[in-house]
Amino acid sequence: MIKPLVIMLALWTPFTTFAFHEGENITQTASNELKLDPSQLTIVDFFAEWCVSCRHELPVVNQLYGELSGTGVTFVGVDVDEDIEIGLEFQKSLGLNFPVVNDPKQQLIAEFKPVGMPALYYLYQGQVVKVRFGAITDIRAVILDDLSLLGVQL
Repeated sequence: MIKPLVIMLALWTPFTTFAFHEGENITQTASNELKLDPSQLTIVDFFAEWCVSCRHELPVVNQLYGELSGTGVTFVGVDVDEDIEIGLEFQKSLGLNFPVVNDPKQQLIAEFKPVGMPALYYLYQGQVVKVRFGAITDIRAVILDDLSLLGVQL
């Protein structure tokens, strides 16, 4: 039998407490899996083929990846599709050039626990410095504004 106190605590706990927060360090396992370069600010973009917003945002992220090359900012995608073939075809259909880690066993997403898709995590030296969840209307402007607020000189 589930105790009422356990249920009350679960209901009182905000959903966002399960995700990495700004200022927290990610695990070494996640850092290794993402192949993070500690000298660069890396924007990790969680996405999936079924995510409608991802279809709109990923081409813009892909373009920014090329434009920001050599600035100390890079991107890594995490495709969370459980069927790797669907994920690979999706990536190919969008012509993604930035590195993508396929996460069919849901190990990375289980560590990060984003509360919405798509999800962007800005990481520097293993620390989360900014987080964005859900669809963003003008992803290009938002990312460039975020980078400016983080003090990145472009």
